[in-house]
Amino acid sequence: MVGNQIQTTTYVDSDQQLNDLCLSWLKCDVLILDTEFIRTQTFYPIAGLIQLSDGDNCYLIDPLVINDFSSFAALLTDEKIIKVLHSCSEDLDVFHRLMGVVPTPVLDTQIGAAIAGYGFSLSYQKIVGQVLDIYIEKGETRSDWLQRPLTESQHHYAILDVLYLSQVYDRLLSELESLDRKQWWLEECSKLSPNYYEANNPDNYYLKVKSAWKLSRPQLNCLKKITVWREQQAREKDRPRGRILKDSACFELAQKLPDSLQKLSVIRDVSSGVIRKYGEDLLKTIQCSLDEKPENFPKRLPRPLPPATGSILKSLKLLVKEKAEQLNIPTETLIRKKDYEGLIRSGYASGEYYLPEGLKGWREPVIGSCLIAALEAHESF
Repeated sequence: MVGNQIQTTTYVDSDQQLNDLCLSWLKCDVLILDTEFIRTQTFYPIAGLIQLSDGDNCYLIDPLVINDFSSFAALLTDEKIIKVLHSCSEDLDVFHRLMGVVPTPVLDTQIGAAIAGYGFSLSYQKIVGQVLDIYIEKGETRSDWLQRPLTESQHHYAILDVLYLSQVYDRLLSELESLDRKQWWLEECSKLSPNYYEANNPDNYYLKVKSAWKLSRPQLNCLKKITVWREQQAREKDRPRGRILKDSACFELAQKLPDSLQKLSVIRDVSSGVIRKYGEDLLKTIQCSLDEKPENFPKRLPRPLPPATGSILKSLKLLVKEKAEQLNIPTETLIRKKDYEGLIRSGYASGEYYLPEGLKGWREPVIGSCLIAALEAHESF
């Protein structure tokens, strides 16, 4: 268990100091973590501060002056130490950018709060209010974390992030154990680090482009190659993806397959500046995608479910709503939108339904089996 009182705060601003502290933190069972960063004009987050609590003391680690994070990276990936964060997706970006690793194992208090019945996707301010009945100001959320020295207000704000997170973690752990849902939390969070790497694989980004299901296999291969090219450019130049090329432009390029600068110029959201900078690269990428062997093209993406499935979806959502109310848990925690679709799609043609991956694990006995039974009952009429 993590203690409820932070006794001292230490500002960490040298490699030796950080390395020495990492040796002591290796003895901990749990570490509480948070980060402050800037990410407005860049692809990568610029780390401004790392906050850490070991349960007794709070530490503010200055990434602007520390160069050697090797000991800290080893600490973050030590499987014996649980790392507690809140809504950790952007924090994982910060750690990966700084050190090339993401923390593991991780427990995310936003996920834990949802499983405990406090609500879905709660902000840090709201979770502290609901779990601890403490109101905290968020006045420094958008302040300049790259300025030095940090203000007294910034110090105070940063300390509170891990101070209260420590207490939230203790409370959630106790409540989830009493509800017999601790394993749900552990299982859900065990996916965070592996999913981070999968989600950030450039080869998978084409799957996120809206309406990609409309494209043929050659067009889809082109979309994949263009989004990979864009990802490389964004990372090399450290600029947001949309500043290189918008998703809508990637889609239309793949759909129309232009083979000249003139034809590029009529693509929406492909400005003259984009053509000057990247026109030849884009044409080369498009042609290379078409020159590949057809057997290497991605499979076509499934079409949206037909309107006839609307009544089935409605009945499933009603069942989930009733179950969620019984458990006092958000419906979004029980099932994700894509899993409704995956479930219906699995047996809509054959009548033999099976659970998508997202409904396996702890969800299978809680809601998955009920949904399969409801679908099979529907097929019997």
